[in-house]
Amino acid sequence: MINNSQLARWGILPLWLLLTFSIFLRTPTPIDETRYLSVAWEMWLRQDFLVPYLNGETYSHKPPLLFWLIQLSWSLFGVNEWAARLVGPVCALLNLYLTRSLAKQLWPDKEKVALLAPWILIATLLWTLFATATMFDILLSNCVLLGMLGLVNATQGKEVKGWSFFALAIGLGLLAKGPVIFVHLLPVALLMPVWIEKNQSKNYSRWYSYQFIAILSGALIALIWAIPAAIQGGEAYANAILWSQTANRAVTTHIHARPFWWYFPFLPLFIFPWVAWPRMWKCLIGLPWKQDTGVRFCSVWFISCLLIFSLIQSKQVHYLLPLLPAFSLLIARLLMNAEKSATLLSELALPLCFCAVGLFLILMPSMTTFAKLSWVQTMDFVWGGSVLSIGLALLGITLYFRQLSILAVSTSVVLAIVIGFFCFFNYTGLAYNLKPAAEKLKDIQEHDMPVAYVGKYQGQFHFLGRLTHAIEIVENGQALSWASAHPDGYLISLEEKKATNVSYIQGQRERWLIFRTGQQTLQMQTK
Repeated sequence: MINNSQLARWGILPLWLLLTFSIFLRTPTPIDETRYLSVAWEMWLRQDFLVPYLNGETYSHKPPLLFWLIQLSWSLFGVNEWAARLVGPVCALLNLYLTRSLAKQLWPDKEKVALLAPWILIATLLWTLFATATMFDILLSNCVLLGMLGLVNATQGKEVKGWSFFALAIGLGLLAKGPVIFVHLLPVALLMPVWIEKNQSKNYSRWYSYQFIAILSGALIALIWAIPAAIQGGEAYANAILWSQTANRAVTTHIHARPFWWYFPFLPLFIFPWVAWPRMWKCLIGLPWKQDTGVRFCSVWFISCLLIFSLIQSKQVHYLLPLLPAFSLLIARLLMNAEKSATLLSELALPLCFCAVGLFLILMPSMTTFAKLSWVQTMDFVWGGSVLSIGLALLGITLYFRQLSILAVSTSVVLAIVIGFFCFFNYTGLAYNLKPAAEKLKDIQEHDMPVAYVGKYQGQFHFLGRLTHAIEIVENGQALSWASAHPDGYLISLEEKKATNVSYIQGQRERWLIFRTGQQTLQMQTK
């Protein structure tokens, strides 16, 4: 356990810097990161910060807060890749400190919980993997944490401050990722009677009245953007941002549609490495639900949101990121004074698990199930050997001190993830690196040659190539007619099989990104 409070308080910053360094070890990942960077790029090109665009069309899938933050970073540091991608890690750092602030509010007499919670969060696998991503969920987590701080303050007699925080969290959350902020905040707010202090006076009508006013106030914050954007963007865009896009995704979507139970098999992986620590399970047996308001608060937060997200048809692993601060707070509270009850044998389980992961990575190329993946065939000893070395070092530290340190675990996880990013993107080569293709496309546009993308274009190239013109989109059945009309133009397609007689080809994940001239397309069809 961390004994030095100053190290616990300030040591999280260099660990965050280490994790942030990973953005320089990988290119923006298609299709999500490249798409969002392209939306921000078109916003910058147009100098229109009201309505987002992608490939010349209004982009209604996400609100603009992330794109605004990227514009702010570019205005400070210039238009470059690292400035845009720094937004994600800065949001992650704010996650850590808001989690610490919430712990102080929930357990004001237990300083160690506030010191431990950020260390647990930064090493929780799902959070660590997405902490540096240019995506919306870590940003949304900050809005959720702000709202939770507001609820706790409201129950502690600071009503004006608390409900102001809650209203601001609603407004920013709507601007960050839309109405999903209600899924995170309303269950905890509505279930206040479950988690409030038992001997605390309960004026339910006052609580729910303030809650209603805060929700309306938060909605008004979002409408300050949404109404002018709807007017400027046109009827279809207005309908999408004000209703259909959110309703369709939540109720009738076929995008990422998965069964109710889909999240549950992944939960152990999401909360690794803590799930592999027997000390955590031992503490859970004595969960102080009745005696501890903070434990009830975090439990209601985590469980209610997990169940609601399980009921929603559209599911992605990163949708659960805003729940992880609740998990880290719970585990920090449970592990606070658990060192004395830990046995050496149980403490060794987690370091041995690290060693097992390292051995698995070493053996991965020889496993039939994985060997068929092209990037696995390029793996060497470095990745697995590094993780194995980290595991052995953690094992040695545990044996020497006779107990496992949260600081050592968190440092080990972050270091392993940074090495993992470097190795994975090195092994995959161009499979996740679309810069060469984007630069090829930029050269085509600069020579005023027509270009079209076959199928659904996701904005993969616009930022990476700093493209200034839209790409024409054609359906599969229209490719030949387009090629006939533009024999000197270029068709871009993503295909299952490697092709010959093309102008450019590179792997993209387990498929092939191909550039063909119109003439090459016509010749291919005549063979």
